[in-house]
Amino acid sequence: MQDGALPHFAKDVRDWLNEHFVGRWMGRGSPTMPWPSHSPDLTPCDFFLWGFIKPKVYTTKPRAVSELKDRIRNAFGQVTDKMQQKTLLEYRDRLERVQKNEGGHIKQYNS
Repeated sequence: MQDGALPHFAKDVRDWLNEHFVGRWMGRGSPTMPWPSHSPDLTPCDFFLWGFIKPKVYTTKPRAVSELKDRIRNAFGQVTDKMQQKTLLEYRDRLERVQKNEGGHIKQYNS
């Protein structure tokens, strides 16, 4: 599964996916499983993690790669067990809503 971001949609990427995952990859430009419009962010990385980590890492522009790495480690260290548990419950809820809607469009998530 790939999200259709421009770097992931390049012809080279699609050719590689078609060669290595014939008929088994979902995404923008997939010949067999196109990415559905208005698809929900289902993975915990999409609906929680990146939104939590990014503002902590990029409060200001890092001056060096080492500083960037330190900020990333620090931000991940702030993810608590309680946050992980809540995220997994939300993940299950999202999957259940998609299943209940038979994979169709879901207007909004109220997390």
